[in-house]
Amino acid sequence: VARHRHRPGWDGGGRTTDVNAHSSSMAKLEGLCSQTEARWFYKGWAPVYDRMQKYFTSDEMREAGLDLLSPLASSAAVLDVGAGTGTLSKQVLRRYPQAELTLLDQSPDMLERAKVKPELQKCRFELADAQSLPFEDNSFDAVVSSGTLYYYPEPVVALREQLRVVKPGADVLAMGSLQPKPLFIRVLAETFNRFPTEEQYKGWFEEAGFSNVRCCYISNPWNAQQYALAICGTKATGTAQPARAAPPPPTFRRRIFGLAYLPLTVLRFGVAMAAFAILAPLQILNSARAMRRLKEQKNVATHP
Repeated sequence: VARHRHRPGWDGGGRTTDVNAHSSSMAKLEGLCSQTEARWFYKGWAPVYDRMQKYFTSDEMREAGLDLLSPLASSAAVLDVGAGTGTLSKQVLRRYPQAELTLLDQSPDMLERAKVKPELQKCRFELADAQSLPFEDNSFDAVVSSGTLYYYPEPVVALREQLRVVKPGADVLAMGSLQPKPLFIRVLAETFNRFPTEEQYKGWFEEAGFSNVRCCYISNPWNAQQYALAICGTKATGTAQPARAAPPPPTFRRRIFGLAYLPLTVLRFGVAMAAFAILAPLQILNSARAMRRLKEQKNVATHP
């Protein structure tokens, strides 16, 4: 069973009582915290994504995260932001088969793979930027995401957009990786992408304007020590409606570096991919070993 527990230092009122976990002061490349680099990455990763995903996340992990959502009506309108190939959307539909589900992603390669899945044939698909959602205010009964929030250059902007499009009283749920503890792995991870602390996730939700922010650890059944975070906030009735975000302006790097932007972006992407080329095999190997151990333990328990 996936671990699903409230984190230390988080009391019932949503207040932090222990702030020892701070982000490292070292320089971080965070190579995929950009729409351009993320789109390049998923163009190459999309063909193998569904086969490789089992080594990184699990249904049990996502189910534990979905438990944070308030119960929904059977025909609720749900938005999956950064939906990718539709893994989380399929789990939402298992809970709410009549839900009106919209999958949004900026990667056409990932969405094309979601569109052909039989379970998602009745869903709506949107190719768009999560920092400027193409929906009217108060359109959805819930917004969910898994493994996407830390990709956005401006996470608070993305969360304010999600706050804008949910109805008063509705929830926004995000699941994502946490900052690794081993220094070597953390340096590699933060070269590849952003890996926030729990306090950063909480700060983003509070700054965006959510109330009743709550969270829990979630983990794969084969490795309870390598956990992620599920965090959920509610749009309180009477909350001032956020203004619709304009399309993001050119990045700081693009404005400053002009013609040098593309080669610098390619260099940044290359360094990030070099880190991923080390991280991914390590994760796959460790997960495969842990899965095998778990299977052996179950066999022993079944046939003592």
